[in-house]
Amino acid sequence: MLIISSGPALSLELTGITNSHDPSTLIRDQDTYFQFTTGNGVWFSRSTDLKHWDNPGTIFGAGWPSWISSAVPEFEGHFWAPDAIQMGDYFYVYYSVSTFGSSRSAIGVARTQSLKNPNWQDIGMVVQSHGGADEINAIDPALFRDHDGKVYMSYGSWFGGLGVAEINQTTGKLAGTVSHIYGGGHQSIEAPYITRQGDYYYLFFTRGLCCRGEDSTYEVQVARATSVFGPYTEERNLLPNQVENRKGPGHIGVLKEQGCNYVSTHYYDLNDNGAAKLDIQRMSFVDDWPSMSSDFSSANSCGGVSDGLYRLVSQHSGKPLEIQNAATDNGGNVVQYDFFGGLHQKWYVIRQDTSTYSLINANSLKSMDVWEGSHEPGANIAQWQYWGSEGQQWRINFDGNQVEIKSKLSDLVLDVNAKSQANSANIIQWTPNGGANQRWLMIRQY
Repeated sequence: MLIISSGPALSLELTGITNSHDPSTLIRDQDTYFQFTTGNGVWFSRSTDLKHWDNPGTIFGAGWPSWISSAVPEFEGHFWAPDAIQMGDYFYVYYSVSTFGSSRSAIGVARTQSLKNPNWQDIGMVVQSHGGADEINAIDPALFRDHDGKVYMSYGSWFGGLGVAEINQTTGKLAGTVSHIYGGGHQSIEAPYITRQGDYYYLFFTRGLCCRGEDSTYEVQVARATSVFGPYTEERNLLPNQVENRKGPGHIGVLKEQGCNYVSTHYYDLNDNGAAKLDIQRMSFVDDWPSMSSDFSSANSCGGVSDGLYRLVSQHSGKPLEIQNAATDNGGNVVQYDFFGGLHQKWYVIRQDTSTYSLINANSLKSMDVWEGSHEPGANIAQWQYWGSEGQQWRINFDGNQVEIKSKLSDLVLDVNAKSQANSANIIQWTPNGGANQRWLMIRQY
């Protein structure tokens, strides 16, 4: 957890091993954050506070997966621009293999159940490009989980522009076709990243030339859309080419932690011969556009829950919420049951805006839903395909280390029916009364 003392404006000064180029989205496993970056073997470093980085390692040791030599024969072991995401019980790292100036490239993926104690399994190629001038170049993957629980990968560099496709969360591979979303015609555009705030999707990307140290011309721009597939419009500047000693920022990722947006990028340090280093800034939204700040004087919490995978455990019974019988169809009932590790007992908590969240079952990828949009106490809670109604939007109110989960639609809270402690007891909505059967522990799952 990031700890910053209150006081005057305070930037986040990183220490330790801060070298980084094309950093991944920062990702957390228990008490440790990881940043994966360009380097031999897919290089990474670790931090417990986002400030001091050390203890580096790599995903691959000597050599690389055999499929790479067929896809990109000139590859020599230097992996580019990885990104990381948690899906179910695994952490996935997507990485690029290519050679400079070529669109004969591929994106692969490896996974492990723990980042702190990894046992990496490479699961192969996700997408490739074959060297064509107008192809979407298969480098710079970036992963994003939408409000409905779906995961998308954007990618691309110069050549045919930027693309996006849905990811199958069981296989880690493409779940559908790739859609072109921006750029093309060999424009200087690469390193896309998509995030969502409210009704808008924001596409970040880098223009200019990288990898030239003090002479790099990189800068970050942003456009927005009301669909993940675009059209993205109203392009504007976000991070200029130079601020003080920081030159050529690039490759944005967004960590959503305790209601804050922590943005990772690299920059070339003019005070250190143009060495590429990790930078972390805060992002807020003003008039529906992102705004960046290096002021961390009040960053301990921005007033919210970290996006991630959770058990939602009743204080009253000690049992977590699950979908009964691991059902995957619309209408599957939400009940409490002894925890035994099933994915249907885990929920993605996904921030939608400054006050509401979607709760997506990790097994069915369907949303927690107030049955038939009822405003009445006693209405059932079930799962349904996410479609964005207020009956699928939830406010999470803290009381110490416990929370109350309140429907935006009805202003009623999740409640274990009849204060039961039995397995399969039904979950309903009810008038808030402060009872233990209306209070929940949110236990992060890694």
